[in-house]
Amino acid sequence: MNGVSRWAAYGAFLLLLVGSGRGSAQAPMPASAPLTDAGGPLPEVSPFDGPLANMQAGPASHGGEKEPPPLTLSNFFSAGWGQEFTRRSSEDRAPDLALLRVQTNFMEREVRINYAYTNDFHNAKQSNLNNFDYFIAYAFDRRFMVEVFGNEQWIDGRGKNPDEGGPTARFVGRVQLISTADSSYTFNFQTIAPDPSLGQHQTTLSYGLAGFEDLTRLGLHRVGLYYSVLFDSLDGPHAVGATQDDVQYDITIAKTLTRPDTPLIGNLTLFLETFAQTNLDGEHKDSTLVTLTPGIRFNLGKLGWPNFGLDNWLMGGADIPLSGPKPWNAIYRFTYIKNF
Repeated sequence: MNGVSRWAAYGAFLLLLVGSGRGSAQAPMPASAPLTDAGGPLPEVSPFDGPLANMQAGPASHGGEKEPPPLTLSNFFSAGWGQEFTRRSSEDRAPDLALLRVQTNFMEREVRINYAYTNDFHNAKQSNLNNFDYFIAYAFDRRFMVEVFGNEQWIDGRGKNPDEGGPTARFVGRVQLISTADSSYTFNFQTIAPDPSLGQHQTTLSYGLAGFEDLTRLGLHRVGLYYSVLFDSLDGPHAVGATQDDVQYDITIAKTLTRPDTPLIGNLTLFLETFAQTNLDGEHKDSTLVTLTPGIRFNLGKLGWPNFGLDNWLMGGADIPLSGPKPWNAIYRFTYIKNF
């Protein structure tokens, strides 16, 4: 195992250990715990081991039901399986959100549409790329969910080179490892089909860990810290010297500025993602591309219809390459999400 892959493996192991530590302590909160919408007290929980159903505002966030118990590694086989999917309110906390680059770390039920425009490839044959994908994510319970993607890509040829385009598909699975008031960790895996119309003939198999920590308890009000590591392996015919294995890793900081029900800008969140991808083999072994992605996400708040605005989210950002080889100038991303 080379130095880069060894570092990535250690990082994944440490990520899991950190999540395990966050989910271990249990101590009662003060008796002055906040009330639910129904007027009853919330369950007494530790600030390090309280209940977390994914912190996105959604229908279950406003039903007044008691929050579910925490999920940890110690109760992995006995809790969460077959339990009703739910989300908790993000009032006065950092909402745990699906963002642009970092891997998502919680269960969700949503329809999502993504558009990305890659500006000016640094090669002689291609100029720009339009990428459009759409998927449905469905959590069967508090421990397991799947996503099914469809994707379309259109590449503008440079000079006399022809334009190209074609469809592909992706399947994603996610297992909740830890879900508490302050922490959330999942194991993610996915398969991406090749797109022969674009000259892609390899299937991508990926697996990794994703995590979230609410830093409100440290005095950083409604600030969230995200991180993930994902290993990719390509299978199928390829050119000699082409990369077959890589690792993607991301650290993201996010600050939420508004209340969940603020009209038009509910849970307005600014975030900055630091994303890197390192080749583990091939002619460009150990080369790393690092990008920064500043972004914004918000829901439409209360607009007069029950939960309509709270369940509809908009998000956007731009990938800016920092280190070489820089394959393009920038990628501009726009996303719509509908929770259900």
